[in-house]
Amino acid sequence: ALPGGQRRKIRPDASPHVTSPLLAALGPIDSGDPQTLKSFINWGFEQYPSQHRMLVIWGHGDNWFKQDGFKWICPDEGSKSLISVSEGELKEALSDIPHLDILVFDACSMQSLEVLAEVRQAADFVVGSEELVPATGFPYQTLIPLFSSPAPEQVAGQICQKYLQSYEAGGIQNPEGFTNPITCSAIRTSALTDFYGGLRDFFLSQSCYWPSSM
Repeated sequence: ALPGGQRRKIRPDASPHVTSPLLAALGPIDSGDPQTLKSFINWGFEQYPSQHRMLVIWGHGDNWFKQDGFKWICPDEGSKSLISVSEGELKEALSDIPHLDILVFDACSMQSLEVLAEVRQAADFVVGSEELVPATGFPYQTLIPLFSSPAPEQVAGQICQKYLQSYEAGGIQNPEGFTNPITCSAIRTSALTDFYGGLRDFFLSQSCYWPSSM
């Protein structure tokens, strides 16, 4: 196997080995560098233009409700770096790229209001989980056939459905029937401006109940 990152054109086959043609051997890369993600996005959409665009970010994720202070995605074990959400690195990685129909976070705990506030300008729909995402991730064998649909809204909703079904007892991602707290949602980002405004107004209306000192 070639060391470092690779770019391959994925195509269907029945082999247990990687047979998809190698397009580029990149050598060592830092997946925790937002510029690495941005470079891949722009390269992919330039090389393979299409009427509709979807980006899947697959890796470990963190969020505001957890205990550490980083709030990140895509840690790189080699460089010990990561793409920070709270410091704007994820927003930077998704800026100056072609607009996405769908952004999918195949990573734990990324579907939150805080993360959505950072990425909502990049995509029409954001799909992700509020809970942990098991190690096997999203069921791509059932997701890829969905992409022939010309309606991004339908595709986003069906991604959620297929994901949840795959982790039901006996599902393709859960053949042993384990009980896991699995969630998935698809958010239309155009609705977030009004939502955030309403949320702000609600909190301001309750400010009279806040303690004057802590």
